[in-house]
Amino acid sequence: MGWNLLNQEESDSRRKQAEVADIDCTRLEQKVFYPFTFPITAGPGTIVVMLTLAAHAAVKGTIPSTMAHVGILLAVVVLSLLVFASYAYAPRITHYISPQTAHGILRVIAFVLVCIGVQITGNGVEAMLRTALKP
Repeated sequence: MGWNLLNQEESDSRRKQAEVADIDCTRLEQKVFYPFTFPITAGPGTIVVMLTLAAHAAVKGTIPSTMAHVGILLAVVVLSLLVFASYAYAPRITHYISPQTAHGILRVIAFVLVCIGVQITGNGVEAMLRTALKP
């Protein structure tokens, strides 16, 4: 997904506006129950991160387990407020951002996503090779 975002062509805003004008609203009303942003906000990646943080917080380390869980809870609350503000004020925010800037931000995010994918793949291959080549 990151690679596709990174390599996509410049978008033609006129063509996209024509496509938006042709959309049938009745088809969209049938899909309203499921928020379009749900997979991005609370998808599998979010769930995996929460499970990983909770598992690491339970391991005895330099920080007591209770403090680690309080820190995770605080981070969840702050991120929830940021997501709420982002969705609530999205039209106002996008009004101040030019399409070129939004495209640049999208490219940077796509590059970070590719880097994360490469890191995850590298860690998986390394663990698999260590297991397979273990004497």
